[in-house]
Amino acid sequence: MRRFLKFFAHLFVLLLGLSLCISPLGGFAAYNLEYEQAVGNPLKGFMPFYKQGGADNSVPYSMEWFYVPLSALMSDSGEYTIREGLEPYLEEISARGNQAVFRVYLDYPGSGIGEKAVPQFIWDMGIKKEHYDEYGGGWCPDYSDGRLIDILCDFVRELAREYDGDRRIAYITTGLLGHWGEWHVCLPELEASKEQKAKIISAFAENFKTTRILTRYPGTPGTTRGGNVGFHDDSFTHSTLYGESWYFMSKMKKAHQTGVWKNQPIGGEFRPEGQSAFLSGAPLDGYQDYFECVNVTHCSWLMMAGAFEENLGADGIERAKTASAALGYDFTVTDARVMKIFGKIYAFVTIKNTGVAPIYYDLGVSFGVGNEKNAQWTEVQNQRLCRLLPGKSAVFSAQISIDDGQSLFVRIETPLENGKPIRFSNLSELQRADGSLELGNMMRF
Repeated sequence: MRRFLKFFAHLFVLLLGLSLCISPLGGFAAYNLEYEQAVGNPLKGFMPFYKQGGADNSVPYSMEWFYVPLSALMSDSGEYTIREGLEPYLEEISARGNQAVFRVYLDYPGSGIGEKAVPQFIWDMGIKKEHYDEYGGGWCPDYSDGRLIDILCDFVRELAREYDGDRRIAYITTGLLGHWGEWHVCLPELEASKEQKAKIISAFAENFKTTRILTRYPGTPGTTRGGNVGFHDDSFTHSTLYGESWYFMSKMKKAHQTGVWKNQPIGGEFRPEGQSAFLSGAPLDGYQDYFECVNVTHCSWLMMAGAFEENLGADGIERAKTASAALGYDFTVTDARVMKIFGKIYAFVTIKNTGVAPIYYDLGVSFGVGNEKNAQWTEVQNQRLCRLLPGKSAVFSAQISIDDGQSLFVRIETPLENGKPIRFSNLSELQRADGSLELGNMMRF
């Protein structure tokens, strides 16, 4: 009995000593950190198709989509003109604070570009092409020709050499093969083989170390269960959920790739024919529930041209904002504390991901001390926001110095320099123009 009493006496003294060494910093008062959903954050949400001058921004957006023909990135003699072809897009889009998402194609049905989407030197090599009438008509190159596949793999390597890690680019879809670069053709004899498709995927996966890549179909040869690339569903809500064998999630399940979203992004396009009805709130016969599709796929972004039409009414704008915000990550601060530990002051901030996906780039978290116009920032070390899966919380901490009258802020690194910030889903009155969130203040006594 005496041993137990002695043990508890020592334990009490130890805990008392720790309580004197570790305690909340007197005078710090955290604000009410209520949830308020952020709209228009980078790397997620609805995006418009690129146009000069930018799209209507009644529905906030942070990315812009464009297609580009291979002939704009390779000359008719076979020289690379990648920078000449992409820089005008990237410069204008980034000047608006946005990032680009794009796809390179060799065949765009019904567009009028026809065979000119392919650099002339490829035709001069004797690579076959066939005309088709489906989808408005066009010219389909022979994707089964090994010479064409080698040219495309070399092109991917050069594209990565020029642009991998360029923060003006949010995502790239593999494109290159098939109508619209969507990896399907209406002339089966011209389709690339499984081995050839795998070569294209490998060229992207091996050469793009930073910029995230997506391809059209789950189960594409060369894609892995763990996720060396992501996927995009370009018939979102039309054939997304489990059902027919060719539906997006049916293919995902068959390929054992339903967990790819944890490491690689899911994107796509809201089926164009259904956009107007969805935004108006009208019934969508033959379509699947949008929010269920988002939750099941863990989708981060969608092309949604209809959300950026200037005649979209107030109700449509609100519907689009809600639907856009439902995509991807959603970070909210649930707790903020300042502690004194062995004479040093530390901030502890709990961030929760209430979205449907992680953020796929390794962006830093920093704490600021001061006021709205002048704060000293300290980056959190050894903690990664990109590992925060949906429904999970993490405590980020760093040593700080804070005086009476000063406020504590938190912010997430902006994906694009001078671009739109990542905002926390907390009360807008606590948000600052740079995306930082004011957490609390040291009270003056």
